[in-house]
Amino acid sequence: MTLATWAGAIMTIIGLIAYLIHPITTSFSKITENLTKMSHSLDLLNKDLESSKADRTALHEELKLHDERLDRHGERLIAHDEQLKTLFKERG
Repeated sequence: MTLATWAGAIMTIIGLIAYLIHPITTSFSKITENLTKMSHSLDLLNKDLESSKADRTALHEELKLHDERLDRHGERLIAHDEQLKTLFKERG
């Protein structure tokens, strides 16, 4: 075989490899880009979830306070009801 034949064969092999590898590297770069975007989106979602958790915690604390106030008012209503019963007994 001559040098030109060898060079042609080598160039053909290099061309086939480049033809096959170029789409693969393009796909890998697109996948990497998409994974980067997804990672950024997940980071934003995590921040939103943390913010939402803090809001829920604050709401639960506020609900606890309201619940305690309602309990105190309920107790006061019972005491007032007893006082009214005592007053009506004294008068009647």
